[in-house]
Amino acid sequence: MMRRATPIVGIIAFFVVLTVAMTWPQAAHLRTHVPPFDDSLLSIWRISWIAHALTTDASLVDANIFHPEARTLAYTDAVLLQGLIATPFIAAGASPVLVYNLLILGSIALSAAAMALLTRRLTGSRAAGLVAGTVFGFATFRIDHYMHLELQATVFLPLALWAFDRALTTRARRDIAFFGACLVLQILCGIYYAVFLATALAVAVPMAWWRLPAEARRPFITRLALVGLACVMVAAPYLGIYMKNRSTVGDRSDRDVQMYSAVPVNYLSSDPHSLIYGVATEPLGRTERRLFPGAVALVLAGIGLRGWTSRKTTIAIVGVVGFVISLGLNTPLYDALRDVVFTYRGLRAPARAAILVLFAVAVFAGYGWATLLRRLGRTALATAVLLGMMCVEYANHPAEWLVLPQRPPALARWLAQQPRSVVVELPLPRADALHTIFDGLYMYSSIFHWQPMLNGYSGFYPASYIELIERLRDFPSDAAIDYLRGRGVDLIVVHGSHLTPDQLGTWSAALSARPDVTAVASFEEHLGSDLVFRLNRTAAGAALGDRRIGGVGDCRAIDKQGIRRFTIAN
Repeated sequence: MMRRATPIVGIIAFFVVLTVAMTWPQAAHLRTHVPPFDDSLLSIWRISWIAHALTTDASLVDANIFHPEARTLAYTDAVLLQGLIATPFIAAGASPVLVYNLLILGSIALSAAAMALLTRRLTGSRAAGLVAGTVFGFATFRIDHYMHLELQATVFLPLALWAFDRALTTRARRDIAFFGACLVLQILCGIYYAVFLATALAVAVPMAWWRLPAEARRPFITRLALVGLACVMVAAPYLGIYMKNRSTVGDRSDRDVQMYSAVPVNYLSSDPHSLIYGVATEPLGRTERRLFPGAVALVLAGIGLRGWTSRKTTIAIVGVVGFVISLGLNTPLYDALRDVVFTYRGLRAPARAAILVLFAVAVFAGYGWATLLRRLGRTALATAVLLGMMCVEYANHPAEWLVLPQRPPALARWLAQQPRSVVVELPLPRADALHTIFDGLYMYSSIFHWQPMLNGYSGFYPASYIELIERLRDFPSDAAIDYLRGRGVDLIVVHGSHLTPDQLGTWSAALSARPDVTAVASFEEHLGSDLVFRLNRTAAGAALGDRRIGGVGDCRAIDKQGIRRFTIAN
């Protein structure tokens, strides 16, 4: 057993070191730095909510965003497995930012290692496995999705094919069961890739099964069917949550799907931060459609296509199916998929199926390198030189970072000490520009207080959130305040850092002058003040305007804008 484990540990260690090097300086700032996108904040919030729900009596699926909508955790990929892994660490007091960064880097390293194990099995060459793992772990597609926790979780794609290939050889229940377990775990890691992989396997598995000896087909398919039934039973409750949400969020619009449907030329587009390609290939694709697997990988894959085998057929099917799906609405086949398979109606970005193309290119690149090594000799030296060339090709300029404070913001600590209060945080994004950093930051701050909030950022937006944005366009008008009262809002938080000084002054003066709104707290941040107002539900509530909330802090004075300033105990 130890002899078996040693090479695996060595492969994992190799890719851990390579991941740290290729993503540097991320590893030097694990507690504070994240990619500067709202998706990074969404992922920190997701794993933190799962940890919170599993260690309290909170409902797992009814998260604190988009109040009072139900099942809001499932408005996006819930990354349930990553949340389960994160829970003991967050519960023990580890920084959610640190845990998120380790999950990102760990996902990359383990995905590359899993690809290396699969390719080593298929080619018989450990060096070929290292080459394939490097392609799969560090190509442009991976960097373009660096902030997406669920899209880095690809470890079970190669492991599923590893188990399936082994099951075709042994036909053992254990190997078939491991194949099924990989599919379920991929669903829990990321639904996008699970759907794409299942579609490819729906073509590849019957063809591989038909190539079995006649006497082996029936017992194999029987065992496979039993495992498949068990997988459905395990995954059905999880997927059922998403089915229920369709009545709230509906299906993806053709406009959104078309925007994220690839065209063939996108497979020549690299990341603009690439040291080698820079912005030269940027016009060939935009974010979500930068799909270039690398020149070295393509050359090696071309060599690997020689000498066809049944194993290569399975890998090729996976790659071809991924390519067709990635074209989305640029091919009529995608409409047929959406008609037949309901899960495709909820997917916004078909181009993400390019992960299966990258998968196939990586394996065939491994085959190509195994072929060349039989001619070259000097395996270690040649492989080291090749890996160095690939790392240079995949190298990127260090990205800009969003730096998060290690301590919770003062506002969040104050909210954590309040009784349950429904919160709305302003400003809001525009209805036609929902993907701003505002709501991501609001959600990130909420992991320190977990108050229910009308705000939210996710893969889907409920109609109630769009209505909120439209009804608050003339905030703080009487109609806007009445609307918030009708939505059960207790606290209005105004972030001065997201407003001009004039707009902040106008809003705070207008709110402070209202008899039904009480200014209760202000917190100075380096980019501006955070102001908190309590919305009194009744006229009688307005008479309580001078009270202190929750007995927290030390009320200093009322400034000229009518804001009570509090200091928060450390």
